[in-house]
Amino acid sequence: MASKKLIILIVPFIMASGILLAVAFELQYANKFYPGITINGEPVSGKTYQQVAAEFEEKTEALQKKGLTLVFQSQTQKTEITIPATATGLTPDAVVEYFSIGPAQEDILHAYNFGRTGGIITRLKNQLSLALGKNVIIPVVASRDSIESLITRETERHFAAQIPAQFSFDENGKAIIIAESPGEEVDTQATTNVVVKRLSDFETQPIVFTLQTQTPNTTQEKLTPFLNLAQHLQTLPGIVFSYQDYTWYASGKTIATWLTLNPDNQITIDDKKLEAFFNEHVNAYMNNPMENSRFAMEGGKLVEVSAGTPGNVADVIKNANLVQIALEKMKRGDGALAPITIALETIISPPQVTKETITKYRIADLVGSATTDFAGGTKDRQHNIETGVAKITGMLLAPGQEFSTVNAIGDITKETGFVEEFVINKDQTIKEIGGGLCQVSTTLFRAALNAGLPITERLNHKYVVPYYGPGLDATIYEPHPDFRFVNDTQNYLLVQGTARNNKVTFEFYGVADGRASQVSTPVLSEEKPVPPNRYIASPKMPAGKITCTTSTYKGITADVTYTVTYPNGQVKTQNFHSVYQAWPKVCLFGTGAAVPVAQ
Repeated sequence: MASKKLIILIVPFIMASGILLAVAFELQYANKFYPGITINGEPVSGKTYQQVAAEFEEKTEALQKKGLTLVFQSQTQKTEITIPATATGLTPDAVVEYFSIGPAQEDILHAYNFGRTGGIITRLKNQLSLALGKNVIIPVVASRDSIESLITRETERHFAAQIPAQFSFDENGKAIIIAESPGEEVDTQATTNVVVKRLSDFETQPIVFTLQTQTPNTTQEKLTPFLNLAQHLQTLPGIVFSYQDYTWYASGKTIATWLTLNPDNQITIDDKKLEAFFNEHVNAYMNNPMENSRFAMEGGKLVEVSAGTPGNVADVIKNANLVQIALEKMKRGDGALAPITIALETIISPPQVTKETITKYRIADLVGSATTDFAGGTKDRQHNIETGVAKITGMLLAPGQEFSTVNAIGDITKETGFVEEFVINKDQTIKEIGGGLCQVSTTLFRAALNAGLPITERLNHKYVVPYYGPGLDATIYEPHPDFRFVNDTQNYLLVQGTARNNKVTFEFYGVADGRASQVSTPVLSEEKPVPPNRYIASPKMPAGKITCTTSTYKGITADVTYTVTYPNGQVKTQNFHSVYQAWPKVCLFGTGAAVPVAQ
């Protein structure tokens, strides 16, 4: 009985104590974040909503305006680069987004309300879970590829890459070794990992990286035992590469300069040097890319106007192995009297779209098309546009499949056929590969609108581009922003494109299902005046010379309504809201060496 009375007395006491603790807890954290709550890894316990909102607004504004500064410290120099939110080029269609920060207010409010909403049991359960911590994320989207590209480009301008030792020959034909050059290379992938983490943590302070001098694997000391081999190769006839009626000759002296060491310090062929030889001498004659069949509407019927043809593409890996085998023969003494002949290997690539393809998928109608003009563009811009169109034309989209322009074009590199265009990053003039590809995405955007297809991703340029005008453009930059749409028809779609006479045309062939699309005329508003001229230093121009490279554009907002009416009467609309900043006249002024005046 005594124990029961004791329990009767203790239970109310415990309950009362719990209530008092709960009341004290609520009083202590009234209008404040509960303990254990973090936002993007930063503790906010004990702070008010207004305090936290102001702090993250300040950090967001600082990152968007100033970017994130990286400091690279080597034994000889210190270099700073900045990762901006966006960067613009000499022309308005060269806009790169490196990172973006989502709206923070909703996420901060969610963190503040955690443990405060719901029933008593739910609230108590959430409050107890805070002992393990609760982290709420404000989304920061970082374009890893863009950041890596920026870091690589900027650091290569300041820090020398390591160069392996290599064989060469003096003026008397004697084999010599050019010594290796140590380098201070930046691990761009690891650096990008740190940048992405700091951005997600809303870090605004500079990040310092210490660089160590690195020595390449192939050194003069390691190559010295093979010096006689290099000298011997010079006396041999070398290699003759053959393909169909073509032949290319590489002397024994040339092959000696291709020698390097593998990780096991065994002599081998440098694949990069061999690839450079192929690029310079062979590929223009050897590579014969396949061609898809081309179609057009004639007399209301889809007909094949150009039959597809297979093509040959060089097999780089197999050819490198063949050269390595030839090297082993030369080391044994073979090939002393005549060059070793190598029949170059190719891969047969059949056409992906033929007349049979059209029959198989019952493609019969032109369901949408668009043409844009790029007259006045540079030769490099035209080349990139033609290359981008060639990579997309002939694609087949299955019912329900989403089309991605970035994925369709693939890697944008010199190796894949693209060339550089001048852009501006910070206050320097630099070149980036692939300028002009937004002409491709913009034309695809308009063709998709005319076909009545749903648009799943589209972003306007930062500035009004004269090639396109406001409201109906679409910018791309690998991997984002991208232009995407979905084939929501019940049949396959064939995408066919051409780039001729300064015009890009895309045509979508499929089966017409009776839908009708309508695109409103862009409604323009909120015009902004042209800002003052922008002057950019260019070390590639003579000192004192000034060249203004672009026209000016006013800022504007454009709204376009896209309406698709289906045969069953259903109507779907999409609104494209585009805000364009004002674009000043951009003038380059020379900071390089002055040009001497003839007397």
